[in-house]
Amino acid sequence: MTNMFKALLVSLSLLVATPAMAITEDYGTLLSGSYQPTETFATLSVDGSGSVYNFILTAFDLDSIFSTGAFIGAVAVDTNLNLAPTISNVSGDAPVTYSAGGGPTGAFEFRFDLTGPQQARLTGNEFVSWTATFAEPVTFEGNEFALHVQNIGEANGGSAWYVNTSPVPEPESYAMMLAGLGLMGFVARRRKS
Repeated sequence: MTNMFKALLVSLSLLVATPAMAITEDYGTLLSGSYQPTETFATLSVDGSGSVYNFILTAFDLDSIFSTGAFIGAVAVDTNLNLAPTISNVSGDAPVTYSAGGGPTGAFEFRFDLTGPQQARLTGNEFVSWTATFAEPVTFEGNEFALHVQNIGEANGGSAWYVNTSPVPEPESYAMMLAGLGLMGFVARRRKS
């Protein structure tokens, strides 16, 4: 019975130690293109686990950071699988659709396009939120997401791709990680005695 109890505790600790994804990333580091902005121009929040993730993308004053008429046209996604998600619960200032093929460098599996008919796009001081549901669980890898900023002016190269400047895990991630580590410590302590 003791071995069964230990196996259960180890399984539970591994489950708790792999928390749901909850991140907030600031964007402004040049990945591909020629213009490096001097400040952060957007924030992307992602939370979820398994096959369902919620996204909120907020653009700052793109006109003053880049040039008049600049907009965020896409979010490239780097995952462990190349699966087309079902997009739902879209709200805010831009449409969201799935497109095969990712961003620059070949590391991204697909992208969320944020443009639509009649100049529908994510411009300065706007936001969009959506839910992506995949057919099976996915994990995000590497530079998980890259933002494509377009219409930034010919002097700035016309468009460029950017990655996060520094990911900031949400408090829930820290809590779940600490709980998992605590359970693992408990199991290790019980093994000693």
